[in-house]
Amino acid sequence: MQALLQPLSKLGEYEEIKNRIEKNRGILQLAGCIDSQKAHVIYGLGQEKKNRLVIAENELKAKELYEDLKFYYPDVFYYPARDLIFFEADIHGNLLTKQRMQVIAALLEKKSVTVVTSISGCMDYLLPISVLKKHVLHFKNDSVLDTEALKKDLINMGFEYNAQAETPGQFAMRGGIVDIFLLTEENPVRIEMWGDEIDSIRSFDAESQRSIENLDRIRIYPAGEFIADDGRIKKGLAVLEKEAKRLADQFFQERKTEESARLKAFAEEVKQSLTQWKQMSVLDGLAPYFYDRMVSFAEYFPKEALVVLDEPNRLWEEAQAIEKEFRESMTNRLEKGYVLPGQMNLLCESQMASEKLQKHRCMGLCMLEAAGPQWHFAEHFSIDVRSVNTYNNSFELLVKDLQQWKKKGERVILLCASRTRAKRLAEDLRDHELRAFYSEDADRIVQRGEIMLLYGSAHRGYEYPLIKFLVISESDIFGKEKKKRKKIRHYEGKTIHSFSELSVGDYVVHENH
Repeated sequence: MQALLQPLSKLGEYEEIKNRIEKNRGILQLAGCIDSQKAHVIYGLGQEKKNRLVIAENELKAKELYEDLKFYYPDVFYYPARDLIFFEADIHGNLLTKQRMQVIAALLEKKSVTVVTSISGCMDYLLPISVLKKHVLHFKNDSVLDTEALKKDLINMGFEYNAQAETPGQFAMRGGIVDIFLLTEENPVRIEMWGDEIDSIRSFDAESQRSIENLDRIRIYPAGEFIADDGRIKKGLAVLEKEAKRLADQFFQERKTEESARLKAFAEEVKQSLTQWKQMSVLDGLAPYFYDRMVSFAEYFPKEALVVLDEPNRLWEEAQAIEKEFRESMTNRLEKGYVLPGQMNLLCESQMASEKLQKHRCMGLCMLEAAGPQWHFAEHFSIDVRSVNTYNNSFELLVKDLQQWKKKGERVILLCASRTRAKRLAEDLRDHELRAFYSEDADRIVQRGEIMLLYGSAHRGYEYPLIKFLVISESDIFGKEKKKRKKIRHYEGKTIHSFSELSVGDYVVHENH
């Protein structure tokens, strides 16, 4: 994308930062950045890095950065944080695990990876990625397969044995057929056996059962972030039950009979889930009892990776708030017998998390200069960036500004989410004697006074006044699309949102538009 990169080379700070990143042993701070422009500078400064980890203040900010970076890195990944307080009640648990495992698979498979997460996503403990790599299964056509051993491996890897593989994380076996619905794929795969050899491997549609594609080989990643065999489960349960008994006895002596009974029931439920039902997802909230060594998500990246800290001061404030909320909540639940003491160690402390991040080559992007003992800034840089006007569907105002920028020799890139709209808009701008053109070639260098329309999207546009370069997004011109509100109908004093809520005796009075 030289159309977007080439203007950056005119910034003295840009070239200097690129040179310093390779030698950096601290955080290079770049002040003056605005939200809409951060994806652009991340792309520019991260060009020569194989792996990039971008960390935002919270999940909302992370998703915004993820959407903006998709324009530059089509295969960028979003890594959601796990809720360590309400993990047992998380209704999105399987979807969240699927997203996280897709990222882990990409880190193991791809040579170059860009991942966006929140600071919370770097504060939970995980198994070392080397351990997960050892439990990835590889099969190809004509290879020998022991189905009983595979069944045991899949259960240890977090897969659920079911009559049919209907949802991600399930597998089924019948006769010489093995169906596995991987978390890292959109469709399940079917392995057909001929004796003890694999006869064929193919993906298929879960609903219609129709084949989609024949495969030469298959790679099976765990269906959970924590893996345990019978030996590890037995050893971990022994430690857990011993601690649960000690604390339950202590509660009983303090005449806290309800708390004592609750803790005993909790320990028994955990034991049944792991030994009888083989629910490996239980390990997510009890990892300290089953694993001696765990790491943070930042440690999944090599030290040479570029770690981008979005607003370092806000990251630190959010990390401290997360830690405080976790400690207070878990302490309260511990006193009432809902959790065990070892579960207090599920969270990586904020200071520890910041130290782990700073072992990489770090760059901090912020609007105002960040400071604080928790971040070790090696050098400070600043750039001049401004947001662009919003036009609220006023084509006349847009044309007026573009004509002024043309006289000043500004280079303008206009991003449209629709190729058809981009082509039409280029034609309309040319009717006003503007040098506008639509291009599929993002490497085409924009000349002074030109307006290039590209297919792509960004939340907002931005301007580098010193190098006379602007990027305008479609949302700056037309605004964000609003979701249509459902019509609310009133029936004899009732307010309903669908006809399914009507009874036989209800009659329409009027419809509110």
